[in-house]
Amino acid sequence: MIRTFLIKDIDYKIIVEPTTRKNILSYLDEYLENLEYDFFDPSDDCFAILYMDGSIDYINEDYDGHKIKRQHIASMVYTSSYSDMVYGKFEMNPYGVVYPAFDEQIDDTNIVELV
Repeated sequence: MIRTFLIKDIDYKIIVEPTTRKNILSYLDEYLENLEYDFFDPSDDCFAILYMDGSIDYINEDYDGHKIKRQHIASMVYTSSYSDMVYGKFEMNPYGVVYPAFDEQIDDTNIVELV
């Protein structure tokens, strides 16, 4: 179920699409392959992975090629220019930036969920 949020200050909608771990990992594989062959500009796409031990891994245009752990993932967010795909819980700050989290937290002073 796609969730849509409105950032009141700038009258802008954010789409958050819950999905499976497998689905986001397939996007990650494609992203890493495209980075390797320099097929596209990765500045619009970012992955943030929160592991059960509390560590976070970011895969974006500054990715240094390190091995990505695919086990013990608590939450994962794939941000593209179209939407944010999430696996697990997430938090959203007052500006609409979505992060992986252990508990769902959405800023209620500036963000409202549209039904």
